[in-house]
Amino acid sequence: MMPSLESLAVFIQPFITNGALPTAIVVGLLLTLFSKYIARGSGRTLGLTIATLWSLALVTGFTLRLGDANSTATTLWLLDPVLWADSVVVGANWTLNAFLFLPAGFTLAMFLRSPVRSVLILAFASFLIETVQQVTAVGVPDPSDFVANTSGALLGSLVAAVLLVIRRLARRR
Repeated sequence: MMPSLESLAVFIQPFITNGALPTAIVVGLLLTLFSKYIARGSGRTLGLTIATLWSLALVTGFTLRLGDANSTATTLWLLDPVLWADSVVVGANWTLNAFLFLPAGFTLAMFLRSPVRSVLILAFASFLIETVQQVTAVGVPDPSDFVANTSGALLGSLVAAVLLVIRRLARRR
């Protein structure tokens, strides 16, 4: 059973009202821009490390929230075909999860200089988050979260891949 839009709205509202979620996303993106374009040279690696850790902390903080231990957390989310049927339905929760993983995908791909490894690492991290939710009943494991998280990581990594290609082409000239 997926959380209703009403319960999602109740969960997200305090973060939007006090500005925590938008601020966290903006700070992560600013750290990325700072590390990429301002802190060149030795500061770039440190900046990308900080931006990557910030993005991963943001993802972890907003995905491991308390859930109902009697709901889907008692089923094997990975093997439940009913849960997977809704995994590509794009709604508010799906979009939020994708946007939370997008900066992490971008910063990790820039840090590793490998968009493919970035997506694989973040897909595995998403799998671990959902598994922790399953085992501990902290949050509600859901295949749609896994798909959305991986999609966000993929989009962020694609943006990084384009920038990496542009940088390589510029160096050849």
